[in-house]
Amino acid sequence: MKILSWATPIFAILVIFGTSCKKDVLNTDGALTFSVDTVLFDTVFTTIGSATRQFKIYNPSNNEVNISSIMLAGGQQSKYRINVDGVPGIAFSNISIPGKDSLFVFVDVTLDPNNLSQPAIITDSVLFNTNGNIQDVDLAAFGWDADFTYPTSFIPGIGSIHFLDCDITWTSAQPHVIYGWAVVPEGCTLTIEAGARVYSHKGSGIIVDEGGTLIVNGTPQNQVVFAGDRLDDFYEDQAGEWSAIWLYAGSLNNEIHGAIIKNGSVGVRVDSLAANSNPNLIMTNTIIENMSAVSLLSIEATIEAYNCVFGNAGQYSAALTRGGDYQFYHCTFGNYWFNGNRQTPALLLNNWIEADGTVFTYDLNRAYFGNCIVYGNNLNELGLDRNASSVFNFEFDHCVMRIDFNADEPIDITNSNEFKDVIYNEDPLFVDPSENNFELDSAISSAFNAGDNGITNVDLGVMGMDVIGNQRPFFSPLGSIPDIGAYERQE
Repeated sequence: MKILSWATPIFAILVIFGTSCKKDVLNTDGALTFSVDTVLFDTVFTTIGSATRQFKIYNPSNNEVNISSIMLAGGQQSKYRINVDGVPGIAFSNISIPGKDSLFVFVDVTLDPNNLSQPAIITDSVLFNTNGNIQDVDLAAFGWDADFTYPTSFIPGIGSIHFLDCDITWTSAQPHVIYGWAVVPEGCTLTIEAGARVYSHKGSGIIVDEGGTLIVNGTPQNQVVFAGDRLDDFYEDQAGEWSAIWLYAGSLNNEIHGAIIKNGSVGVRVDSLAANSNPNLIMTNTIIENMSAVSLLSIEATIEAYNCVFGNAGQYSAALTRGGDYQFYHCTFGNYWFNGNRQTPALLLNNWIEADGTVFTYDLNRAYFGNCIVYGNNLNELGLDRNASSVFNFEFDHCVMRIDFNADEPIDITNSNEFKDVIYNEDPLFVDPSENNFELDSAISSAFNAGDNGITNVDLGVMGMDVIGNQRPFFSPLGSIPDIGAYERQE
């Protein structure tokens, strides 16, 4: 899924500089050829150095060629740096390449702030003078100003942190880049406006401390994006690039609306928060995908979620542990993890732990799933890790689920209070789960027109549209039966 609004400028750069793999040069004596004609950097946050790119210089002749000079056209003022065959500098002279041989040139760039809300194009070139024959390889990068959060202290067991100012708002004017943990202090609120982009460095993320609050005000049409800070194409779909959004025990009235949370380790972690009578987290129209561990991790929490996708993850799409109280409406739990051998189900319900040989149990007071999909590429995508010493209440109501009835200990589905009008093991036919696309592919999907209008009608404020803003038929003038899951198929 491409989410960056500057895709069009990137295409423009490719048109400007050309897209061929090899520079078209005259193969006369002393002429060189190159592995690329343009070294194009993906968007680079200003003041932060880029990844290193490389290209090769080829001597196509049988005879040794002496390159009189290799230099950056921008000279000392260039934002780029080059390294020729292991030697850094901005200008080189008398570089020899044997016949039919080659050498590497490495390039990186650090850009100055440009005071613009969108990425700005910064160009230069590497010039080659070979016996009076001037050739070049172009350099191009997008420089993007950002609001940076750097750590100012260290807490053992947590790591490097920075306490944010109280009651601040992150707008969409510039991307926000986090190094270490950005901590919302007790008694304070971090509000993130629609359209904002939050990029976290490796091992970084957001912590909402006890008594703090996180409010994400995205919409299906103008989502808030949380991702890693490596914007190179290679990292577009790399999981584990940052840590998590971590709601500590005692944080209050957190809300996440209209967000895309991708490529981290744990998308959202909600710790035991029983002190507050309100839901500890309300989520609407949010997609959490491509997490190396868990998309949604809950520990004895109270969560309401509407029109959400809990997608591909290395372990669980959602792990609801140590009891709690949960309500999920029109949600898709889809896990088709392709980056390893996943042994865990898409959805886990649990009400106990063992610590130092002692078993502790917790009440799962409610785990309600209405018009939801629980599916994936494992034979069984539901884990019921129950300890009979504590309450374990759950209900799947008008859901599509994948359950292995041939397992050594198959799930008992005979209790109609736990499994009501469930469709078992009929593929919902997602468009492309390998690309985190959990829309329904066709009208022959088992989830198509299979929902219950009473569930859709549970909250008129959020249930009138699906995760990306399409109107559900129950709210249309014609009326109809809604699809199961987060997406409403548009016929």
